[in-house]
Amino acid sequence: MEYFDQIHPDEGLKKLLDLDVNLKTEKITLKEGLNRVIAEDLFAILNVPSFDKSPYDGYALRGEETIGASKENPIEFEVIEEIPAGHNPTKKLGKFQAAKILTGGCLPEGANVCVKYEYTEFTQDSVKISKELKKNTDIIRAGEDVKKGDLLVEKGKVLSPGILGLLSSQGIQEIEVYARPKVGIFATGTELSYSGENLERGQIFESNLIVFSSIFKKLGFEVVDFGILKDDENLIVEKTKEALEEVDLLVTTGGASVGDYDYALSSINKLGGKNLFWKTAMKPGGSIVVSRLFNKTIIGLSGNPGAAILGLYRVCYLYLKKLLGRRDLEFSTIPLALKYPVNKKSPRLRLLRGTIEFDNKGQGYFVEMKDQGNGVLSSFINCSLLGEVPSGSKELEAGQIINCHRVQSLFESVGE
Repeated sequence: MEYFDQIHPDEGLKKLLDLDVNLKTEKITLKEGLNRVIAEDLFAILNVPSFDKSPYDGYALRGEETIGASKENPIEFEVIEEIPAGHNPTKKLGKFQAAKILTGGCLPEGANVCVKYEYTEFTQDSVKISKELKKNTDIIRAGEDVKKGDLLVEKGKVLSPGILGLLSSQGIQEIEVYARPKVGIFATGTELSYSGENLERGQIFESNLIVFSSIFKKLGFEVVDFGILKDDENLIVEKTKEALEEVDLLVTTGGASVGDYDYALSSINKLGGKNLFWKTAMKPGGSIVVSRLFNKTIIGLSGNPGAAILGLYRVCYLYLKKLLGRRDLEFSTIPLALKYPVNKKSPRLRLLRGTIEFDNKGQGYFVEMKDQGNGVLSSFINCSLLGEVPSGSKELEAGQIINCHRVQSLFESVGE
């Protein structure tokens, strides 16, 4: 069996990011685009809006013709047309003429200002203005939102509701996106049972499969669940080979340590694979094996749920985004002061599950969740930050600054 010295998580991440990725694309409709990754730069072919328009219900006229207007000396304009939204003006404004205009209505030729109804006195055929109006104000100009030629969305961007709306405003119906990569997952361990089965003494219900299926689906992968495998090296070898014929990436949990029944390394070696690294200098989550076989990546994680999630995030998360075609390959982090001391030395990098808490002055603090154990899942509920304690740190006092990864979008439900 091939062994390695522990490496820093950043070194493991670099090894993964240095791998070439074969990205495939597909055409989809705009309605199918939410949370997909765009595979092309898209530029505006139209100004948005494409015409000058009114921001509210009122009147369109010439601002310079209101000079001297006051409550005592209102200036009267002839109303020559009514312009609802969606209608093209048919008349050009002459001197001291106005058009009644509704929100979104197209500005008539000659007009350079709009005034709200409530600031006027009007009849069906006339309107009185009682204050001076500055020309070229209170108008939504053509191209105010988007100008022709503007970059609408950059290749590698995740499509949000706002971006989709922007594309729709250009009349775009079809877009090219990166095809969803297919990830296979299986859990190893003779002690594992499926939910609903009778639980024998010494056994536990398996939870990693649903955790990682959910994480990968949320990221945008297509997931193939290969279930639970007993601690049988030959069985794991066969399932690994079978899975890699179907998926682009394989993730396993359990068997990433050095016990007699840990086969994450040996099964890959039996198939002729290459181990990129094994074990990283972090806690929890350091037990991780990353290998290459059949030009595909296999990630072997700890069987302990907490450690497995943290290992996947800190070492592999940015690589997962690369597989999706995304370009934002950096962690989203903020520096925060500790609300409470960390009474442990950290010879290796330590990740703390936590959240942010504000004092009455608006100062934010990192607050560590109660349970941080390798097998603990409950502390990921409402976890919005992962505080990173650098390797070689001694006990940390309250108030010390640490770097915190923002992970709310990864761990929390949509809409929270």
